Amino acid sequence: MIVEVVAIGTELLLGQIVNGNAATIGSALADSGMDAHHQSVVGDNIERIAVSLRIAASRSDAIIITGGIGPTKDDLTREAMCVAFDRVMRRSDEYAAELADRWARSGRELPLSNLRQADYPEGAEMLPNPKGSAPGLAMEHDGVLIFAIPGVPEEMKYLLDEEVLPRLRTRAGNAAVLTSRVLRTWGRGESQVGEILDDLYQSLNPSIAFLASAGEVKVRITAKAETEAEAAALIGPMEAEVRRRLGSGVFAVDGETLERIVARSLKVRGWTLGTAESATGGLVAARITSVPGASTFYRGSIIS
Repeated sequence: MIVEVVAIGTELLLGQIVNGNAATIGSALADSGMDAHHQSVVGDNIERIAVSLRIAASRSDAIIITGGIGPTKDDLTREAMCVAFDRVMRRSDEYAAELADRWARSGRELPLSNLRQADYPEGAEMLPNPKGSAPGLAMEHDGVLIFAIPGVPEEMKYLLDEEVLPRLRTRAGNAAVLTSRVLRTWGRGESQVGEILDDLYQSLNPSIAFLASAGEVKVRITAKAETEAEAAALIGPMEAEVRRRLGSGVFAVDGETLERIVARSLKVRGWTLGTAESATGGLVAARITSVPGASTFYRGSIIS
């Protein structure tokens, strides 16, 4: 199943908010064995959002829209869904009454703008959101599942886990498992690692990718199979070949960090460690002491 994520909000385009929702959703889709070929970010404009939704629907089995379903005038996702998929806007009197009751219980008067959260495109189902006042939306258009969930991370995550992913898994049936292993290397640049592993890049399952970051190059090996065990079996031979070619340049796997590797090596040898730093403000010491139990081997630092 191919799922596309569309994030709504001019603040995302301006860099005022980091688009962490797309990363969270992308990771959840991968864990569920679903494919994500595209992601897009669209500002608060009905026509541009509608165009993006039509494009997404033309190349995906499902769309997850995040953001733009709040109570203010710049929350335009509902309206854009109506334009994109030729739907009439309806209002749920039941949910409008629920909103009024919720505000009354808190001793406040319901702002009229909040009633927009009771609106929905014709044919859409309102998804309960106990974390906030904006319900999610679920609808289908020409066989494409379309979900709209809030941009507030806590609310987004709840609806993603409780409503969206279960429905996607049901539609996908026996979805495959997507598993990755990351080999962390040092001592060579990204281009060097790429040349050494060049022919392996042609493999599709498992596939490899290179991720450069400060001080290291990561080699991600990803496999897709019906079970995690089968995916791991596909990764195994590729990992062995990468390790053979890069040798001692591979220093860690997945979430292991350089400081944890150093700590483990010191403990095995029974050694202690002290550091002296200049112009770092103690960054080396901070990384080392972030390891649980560092006080058993770390003797301290001179920082000048």
